[in-house]
Amino acid sequence: MGSVIELEVMGEAFQSYITQLWNNNVFAKKKNEEKSFIHPWSRYFTLALFSVAIATLIYWSFVDTAKILPAVSSVLIVACPCSLLLSATFAYGNMLRIFGKNKLYLKNASVIEALAKIKSVVFDKTGTITQNSASSISYEGTPLTAAETSAVKTLATQSSHPLSKIIASFLNVDNIEKITVQNFKEYTGKGLEATVNGNKIKMGSAAFINEGNSQLISFDTSGSHVHVVINNVHLGKFNISNVYRDGVPDLVKELKQQQLSLSLLSGDNDTEKDNLKKIFGADVEMKFKQSPQDKFDFIKNNQQGNGNVLMLGDGLNDAGALMQSNVGVAVSDNAAQFSPACDAILDGNNVKLMAKFIAYAKSGKTIVTASFILSILYNIVGLSFAVQGILSPMVAAVLMPASSISIVILVTVLSSLSAKKIGLQ
Repeated sequence: MGSVIELEVMGEAFQSYITQLWNNNVFAKKKNEEKSFIHPWSRYFTLALFSVAIATLIYWSFVDTAKILPAVSSVLIVACPCSLLLSATFAYGNMLRIFGKNKLYLKNASVIEALAKIKSVVFDKTGTITQNSASSISYEGTPLTAAETSAVKTLATQSSHPLSKIIASFLNVDNIEKITVQNFKEYTGKGLEATVNGNKIKMGSAAFINEGNSQLISFDTSGSHVHVVINNVHLGKFNISNVYRDGVPDLVKELKQQQLSLSLLSGDNDTEKDNLKKIFGADVEMKFKQSPQDKFDFIKNNQQGNGNVLMLGDGLNDAGALMQSNVGVAVSDNAAQFSPACDAILDGNNVKLMAKFIAYAKSGKTIVTASFILSILYNIVGLSFAVQGILSPMVAAVLMPASSISIVILVTVLSSLSAKKIGLQ
């Protein structure tokens, strides 16, 4: 009923709705820990190698026994399983380095392959495509006197609501600690009222301000507005709008060019819907007033219709959606703050690069496939000489590490060139 107080409310952890969300079975599963797509092929390498060695042994035992030892030895030496495994290991290792350099930190290399399979991208709004630390605010109406400004700031300071914090920060007034506040009341989703230095002040939505009055003001049609009424006189309103991260409109265009399905979820109301339509277009599905469970269910249903889903969220409220998605990216302006449910952490300033990250992940699969095929061809050529007994074991011993080194250099160079071509550092 008076000035700001601080409370520490203690309760059992299971009472938390976030904890209840985390109790969902989805948090018991492990994501993106499967082996690379080349492993099902490389597992047969040993079987094929020994089959060739045995066939070589049998052949030369009938034709020329003197060539059995050099031919079989060369077959076992020149065949290089290392190059098959190194093609993926070094390619994805270098890609992880480049992703990190661009401030996308992946949990492991398997996330790269999962990222390459994405068919749908789901955005959270607040803190993901908007900046937490910045909002556009202006005052419209009868200019406030110094005393009125102090009273309004004092009232706004009593509330922890984001809009109240923005207004309190916007109003630059000193010595407000001497102002007395009485009969303070806060109505969830509506506004505030109190008696400040003997003046009755109401701040809030148009509907809240009009309660008990004969249509004191007209209703707002778009955007976030906080009206100010002092002693039943409407003085004006604060117009507050989100500041979207740089490059978000271009990001949306690039994702659409990649034929990806886009959606937007928000726990806020739909006051920003018109602005969001200008960014995303009318064809993108948007849902507002979404609870953490609603976001989780949306991702799950989206996977059934669109396949692999990428979720861009920012914090514990999105934990269920991040975990359920095939790739969950936690957007943070502080890399030390992230959700344990995420597969990657992305610096907030680099959200605009998400389309490039997806394109780069797809190019990585192409690079690995090409190097894998090259490794197979190398082994085929080397074995063709070895089985004939015309390749000495010494030469085979030189060729084996040479092939591995060439594969490492190839995938490192190609992955670096691909990054530059796409536009990553």
